[in-house]
Amino acid sequence: MKGKGALLLVIVVLLLSTASGVIFWRYARMVKENTQLQEKLALTFEELEKARARISADMDDEPIPRPDWERLKTKARPDPRAWISASLLSRDDIIPWEGIHGGTMRIYDPSLVWFVGPSWCIVWAEDGHIGGYMLLRFDPGAEEPNWRLLDSEMAD
Repeated sequence: MKGKGALLLVIVVLLLSTASGVIFWRYARMVKENTQLQEKLALTFEELEKARARISADMDDEPIPRPDWERLKTKARPDPRAWISASLLSRDDIIPWEGIHGGTMRIYDPSLVWFVGPSWCIVWAEDGHIGGYMLLRFDPGAEEPNWRLLDSEMAD
């Protein structure tokens, strides 16, 4: 009986040692794979930063043209951007849509006017229920800017 107990103990120790070895081997392999993945991730981040820097440099070379605010300044209008925006916000007649459910279609917020070229702007107009974008052209007149609707589209 004593021999069988010792043999059983040796078998259990061998099985536990084998299981521990397999677990350690798998752990070591996972650590190695994790290190390789971290290296690949670091390289990917480096490439991403290089691409972002290239795109940023390209955009700096050719920025989106803006209106020449300095040329539009006069004594009567020291801030032409605010003057043009205020003129646009006061105009309801250039909005091509009617409001629904009792709403009034307007341009409610000056931050929703984006100047995208020397004499164009994109504007968001809404009535609280529906809204859409308009592409407008402006010509700074003597007293008030002249506005022309170039294109419009309701948002989905």
